[in-house]
Amino acid sequence: MSRFPALLKLAAAAAIGATVASGATALAGSDAVTAAHGREPANIGQVKNDVKAYYGDYLDASGKHHYSDSSRFVTDTQRVVADAKRYLTQKLGKVKDPAIVLDVDDTSEVTYGWEADNDFGFDPVKQQQAIDNGTFVANKPVLELANWAAQRGVKIYFLTGRSTPQGPQSLKNLANEGYPAPADAFFKPAGTAPGYLPCGLTCTTIQYKSGTRAHIQATGAHIVLNLGDQFSDLEGGYADHPVKLPNPMYYLP
Repeated sequence: MSRFPALLKLAAAAAIGATVASGATALAGSDAVTAAHGREPANIGQVKNDVKAYYGDYLDASGKHHYSDSSRFVTDTQRVVADAKRYLTQKLGKVKDPAIVLDVDDTSEVTYGWEADNDFGFDPVKQQQAIDNGTFVANKPVLELANWAAQRGVKIYFLTGRSTPQGPQSLKNLANEGYPAPADAFFKPAGTAPGYLPCGLTCTTIQYKSGTRAHIQATGAHIVLNLGDQFSDLEGGYADHPVKLPNPMYYLP
C-alpha cells in the first residue's frame, strides 16, 4: 500500500442558518457561521473521531487502538460480503474455473488499529515494520468467504498495491491468519514489469490491477468476484462482480 500521508475524503459540513433560533446573530467564527458560509472543509479532528466511532475504537492496556466486532464497520462489511457470497453461490456450477480476486490492505486484512495508532498518517517505514511483525489482522468476513469459496473449488488470487519485496512476508502473514493458499499472488513490480503490463513501472493503480486481472483471466480463470476497499481496486473490468468494502480512512486514486 502506497498512499498520501494525509487523511482524505473528509465529510462535508452540513449547511445551517447563520441566525440562531432566538433571533440573535451567530457569533463570527462560530460553527453556525462557518457551516452557513460553507467555505471550510470539515474539521479533521472531528472527522478522525467519526472514523474512530465507525470502527468502535477502543484502547488495550498498552494504549493501542483496536476496532470492535460490534462496530458499524463490521456490520457493513458483513452485509457487503454476504451479498457477494450470494452472487458467487449463484455462479457456482455455471462458470468454468471460477475465481475471486482479493486486495490485501483493508480488504483481506484490516489496518485500522495501526492507522489510528499513527493518527491516520502513512509512513512507509512503519508500514514495513507492521508487515514484518504481522501487525495487521484478518478481515474476518473476507477470511470466511475465502475459505468457503476455496472449499468449493474456487481459485483465490491476491492482488495488492504492496511492492514485490513485501510479497513473501505478506503471504506468510495471510497464511498465518488462516487464508487458503492462493492460486497466485500479485504484488506491484519494483523492478522489471511483467509483459502483460504495457504501462510498465508507471502504471496507475487502475492500470496495474485491471491489467493483472486481464492476465489472470487469460490463464483460463473466470473472475466472478473482485473485492477491494478502493474504487481503484475495482475499476477497469475483468471481473463479473466488483465488491466495494468500507474504508473511510484513506483514498487511493
